[in-house]
Amino acid sequence: MITIPKEAEDIISRLESYGFEAYLVGGCVRDLLMGLKAKDFDICTSALPEDVCGIFAKTYKTGIKHGTVTVIENGIPFEVSTFRIDLEYTDHRHPDKVLFSRSLTEDLKRRDFTINAICYHPKKGIIDPFGGMNDIAAKLIRTVGNPEERFNEDALRMLRAVRFKASLGFELEPATKDAIARMSGTIRHISRERILHELNGILAGSFPEAFEILFETGLIKYILPLPVPAKCTLKPLKKLPRRLPLRWAAAIRLIGFTDPCDAEKICSYLKMNGKLRNYILNVMKIMNAPLPENKYLLKKTLSDTGTALFSDSLNILKATGFDANKIKVLKLMLNDIHSNNECINRSALAAKGGDLIEEGFTPGKRLGEIIDLLFLCVLQMPELNRKDILIQIAKSVQKAFPV
Repeated sequence: MITIPKEAEDIISRLESYGFEAYLVGGCVRDLLMGLKAKDFDICTSALPEDVCGIFAKTYKTGIKHGTVTVIENGIPFEVSTFRIDLEYTDHRHPDKVLFSRSLTEDLKRRDFTINAICYHPKKGIIDPFGGMNDIAAKLIRTVGNPEERFNEDALRMLRAVRFKASLGFELEPATKDAIARMSGTIRHISRERILHELNGILAGSFPEAFEILFETGLIKYILPLPVPAKCTLKPLKKLPRRLPLRWAAAIRLIGFTDPCDAEKICSYLKMNGKLRNYILNVMKIMNAPLPENKYLLKKTLSDTGTALFSDSLNILKATGFDANKIKVLKLMLNDIHSNNECINRSALAAKGGDLIEEGFTPGKRLGEIIDLLFLCVLQMPELNRKDILIQIAKSVQKAFPV
């Protein structure tokens, strides 16, 4: 017995009051059986989309072509889909046509993995015709029926299998994994945007080392635009926080790409957004540059990179086997800089451009050069960061080197 939202029970009860079958289905049932919090709730039913729209007051035809209507109950969205049979998939992604059905089993038969082909009814309990509960207990990801048929229908399912491994920590059932290896080339039929979405899910998962499956099955050579090694270890990813940009930068380095130009090609090929691309490229530049050897050079570096990017770069270097003692020393210096609230950017100077203009300095390039000099002085000697002292230094420079 599992506990489901009252709103889901109400939708099921309402559909049944009109003579239709209805069940909670898919990932939400899987998650609840595993004691996890379900992210969203899907309901399958024998009712046709027009029936669903007629029964409920607030609905949206979000996937009407495939029989899906979103029903809003108490402000919560529920995807309500008609039992269906998918016909031929000529694009390796979407069925050319769907036939609505009255059979729950036929509907479950078309689903990707056994752990996602489980239904729940508040009174009838669990309906599991393909052994999904056994696979949950065994921690296995197995396709419903013939794996080659499932992957031929939708090649993205191969990456979804790896994503489930990354999120749940399950193993791929041998026949399922073997089928991925045989059919890995069909992933070329899938858009790069959809591929990136699944890769993001893998890297952001609790078990990001599942990314290694892409090498073991050969998927990776059809996903990245550059030659890759035959095998690769990504276990260090698990040591890093579950932040997608951080893990992407680490993954690219672990795969063996250290040249920012190669990283740029990967980011562009996968159509990453500008924010993610810039993060990855900036972190790679930091990791490629010599690390600062003293506090002054560290603060100078931080003024260019920012503390967050530099700290992330250190975390990646540490996770990927860089000199741990050197990283420890840098982190101690970082802590010291922050605990003493030392200046690491021009905006933190006690004397601003406006203060110097009030003292008679002329706006322009010369003033900018003087501020740069003040900044370098403060980086070396934090105690100089007082308004009166900086103005005095600026006047001395102006006097010593008049225009």
